Amino acid sequence: MRIEQHIVAAWATQLADKIIQDAINALTEMDSTEMLSGDSGLKNVWEEVCVQVQDEQSFFWDTYVETMESLLAGYVDLLDRDARLALWSTTDEGWSYLSDHRDDEEGVDDVPVTTEEIVLKLNDQLLSAAADFENPRIAKFIARHEDGYDELEDEDEDEGDQGDEDDDTSGSTEDDVSDDEPESQQTATNRLVDLRPGVTDPVYFVISRQQVETLELESSLDFLRSLVPTKHPEHAWAHKGRLSLVISGYDTDPRELFEIPEVCRYLRELDKDWPFWLFFLNQVDESIKVVAMCLASTLEVVPGAAHIDPEGMEQFMERAFAAVDYLFENYGFPEAENEAISEGVSAIFVNSMIEPGRDGYNLD
Repeated sequence: MRIEQHIVAAWATQLADKIIQDAINALTEMDSTEMLSGDSGLKNVWEEVCVQVQDEQSFFWDTYVETMESLLAGYVDLLDRDARLALWSTTDEGWSYLSDHRDDEEGVDDVPVTTEEIVLKLNDQLLSAAADFENPRIAKFIARHEDGYDELEDEDEDEGDQGDEDDDTSGSTEDDVSDDEPESQQTATNRLVDLRPGVTDPVYFVISRQQVETLELESSLDFLRSLVPTKHPEHAWAHKGRLSLVISGYDTDPRELFEIPEVCRYLRELDKDWPFWLFFLNQVDESIKVVAMCLASTLEVVPGAAHIDPEGMEQFMERAFAAVDYLFENYGFPEAENEAISEGVSAIFVNSMIEPGRDGYNLD
């Protein structure tokens, strides 16, 4: 290795180490309100990543990967071009390019530095750090899993269910199901009610700025479509009200997301193929408001307050609630839950808009 290559590699290592540590710190700060493992005994998202790397990936592994890559891409975007070039030069793509253009005299202006290659390499390093990270909670979780802890929990739940059958206050759902329904549908509906998840276990749907600006829809649609499997209503039900929309890469942009044309266009394109927002998005954070404001015409009249065009809002609501009705009708979900979704969505917008007075908006 020539001396200049050694210097660049050493600098890239320092940059990468700093980014990896920043990502670990960020994942460590994501506590129980952002974890997907429920009452696992783990303390934060970083520990969730570690146990999956060291033991077994969960159903939500792709969500963790998207979160990590989004964090890393954000840190890389904050670097100047020279720093990104140093990191890129250590990737397979960068190393190959530099080898092929070793004798070029044009400089570095036209070097095709790609953030994706840098993020992939950094993510490999982050996962390596997760494989080596240890603490008592992680060790206990893995030991319980290896000892068949999950099977024991299932047995305990079965015993608890049997006890509930003898308890008149157990909240049986038999009265909620019509005798005219097929037996298979009654069974599915009862099971789904029993498996209703808490909204404290969010599932993150991350859309990167690069996806928005290149209108790359397929990866987002692949994930969204997976939430509505035709033959497995229990999968859709398990994700009801748990989706949290994250559009990354705009933290330094002074505009609200609904003021960014590319973001609005991206969500509108998704909506053409997948309109089930109100069923899956949670009602705790800003996810539903972001989607509604982007899909309908929205005007920020004062900082922190916006008015959504009534006609645009009506069109969004009609389509979105029709999609919710479709799921309830086709899957046989309890109608009371449909009403709860409607009431919750309506409440979200009560204090979100300023209506114009007789003389228009007063911004004084």
